[in-house]
Amino acid sequence: MLRIMANILLPIIGVITIGALLLITILRLIMFLHMLQLEGYRSKRFIKWLINNPNKILAVRTIKEPKKKLVFTARATRLSILMLMLLSFVIYNLSKLSLIIFISGIFLTSFFAPFLLILSNILIYPLETVINNLYLRLAKKKIKKLKPKVIAITGSYGKTSTKDFLAHILSTKYKVLKVPGSFNTPMGICKIIRGELKPGHEIFIVEMGAREKGDIKELCELVKPEVGTITAIGPQHLEMFKTIKNIIDTKYELIESLPANGIAVFNNDDENCRHLANRTHDKKVLRYGINKNNKKLHLMAMDISTSNQGIYFLAQNSRGDAVPFYCKLLGKHSVYNILAAATVALEFGMSLNEIAEAIKILEPTPHRLQLIRGAGGVTVIDDAFNTNPVGAKMALEVLGEFKGGRKVLVTPGLVELGEREYEENKQIGIAAAKVCDFVFLIGPKRTKPIFEGLKEAGFPETNIFVEKSLKDATEKFKDILKAGDVVLFENDLPDTYNE
Repeated sequence: MLRIMANILLPIIGVITIGALLLITILRLIMFLHMLQLEGYRSKRFIKWLINNPNKILAVRTIKEPKKKLVFTARATRLSILMLMLLSFVIYNLSKLSLIIFISGIFLTSFFAPFLLILSNILIYPLETVINNLYLRLAKKKIKKLKPKVIAITGSYGKTSTKDFLAHILSTKYKVLKVPGSFNTPMGICKIIRGELKPGHEIFIVEMGAREKGDIKELCELVKPEVGTITAIGPQHLEMFKTIKNIIDTKYELIESLPANGIAVFNNDDENCRHLANRTHDKKVLRYGINKNNKKLHLMAMDISTSNQGIYFLAQNSRGDAVPFYCKLLGKHSVYNILAAATVALEFGMSLNEIAEAIKILEPTPHRLQLIRGAGGVTVIDDAFNTNPVGAKMALEVLGEFKGGRKVLVTPGLVELGEREYEENKQIGIAAAKVCDFVFLIGPKRTKPIFEGLKEAGFPETNIFVEKSLKDATEKFKDILKAGDVVLFENDLPDTYNE
């Protein structure tokens, strides 16, 4: 009787086990596909993520609520189909073996799911290269046919805000298309060119990002900019570039790609930008800044006044003409972004008065020192897209300008700063101690340098809250925050950095 029951139950248990293992394998493949997509489909970076997160290799889900969900784009769909084909091939061959070996084989396949994904990504790479090259050719052809004036902006920070400000100013006089958000990769820009660039557009403004040498050169070959602006050069992405020199050389690819009659615009107060401006002799060079002692500036800000209500300063051109500028933006670094945009706008025939009128209604770029009136009388400063040390310290200065209520910092720290990451995060802790009443640190391991900086500066440990997630931190807000408090959200890391 027991043998009969065993003969009946064992196959059923086997089928259920196989089904469960297959479901787990598919869920794991989807999870790893999500991480690969966040890493730009670059196998090298995905492998690095696996090495840095060994605890995720056995997981079915890395995070409960992803900030950025998996999007089944055409590329993700093609990759998924290839993965399923490989998985089917493995299952078909395992099915010819005994039940125990079959189940063991599926278990091992599930364990090696990330490596199956890497193999699929490598196998599909030639096809993706062909498709990408086709899109690039179509985009180049359209740019060549429509001939808009192309303005390119790069920098370690400030490029997105500068792009938005410049588009706003120029749109008062010209028909302008800007690449939205942080679309700063070849395929992202291609998508905008193919889908949104129209014959009536006179100016096309492009933001250029880079994670390795040659990235900006590739973007320049696509759009052929006539004006290039470098906003600032710092240690952002130092982990990938290895040295500051590599970052400088990569940013300068924009200037090297400009035509002989091109215009190169530099932040003269940034030491690295100033050196690049000094070595540029074959292009028209324009400089902006706030240093009164510099005689080479084409546009300068004087008598700067910042508060939690906005910014006021006098903008003076190289001829000595000065016009008052006022806008509702926060932070001294916004002055630099306005100066960068205004310097280019002047070259396009706009007057200082026209620019001054345009910036009166200038709105902050979303998630970049964006002021939000929160619930219960709490003020929120959303600086979630800031990822650099200079911007973080300036954001704390802005927080310090708010009077009355208590000041709260919420941050997961800064990443991709290479050997400088520990010290830069520690300095944020020291700076925060001078301004804040409470600090919420997201991620115990990653924020340890900030914690140590806070302690070193004498900040009370009872006012430091270390949480595993932003959701945990916001839950604790209910017991701490009250009307009049000001909360600064500084940086918001992608899902690949979840601890």
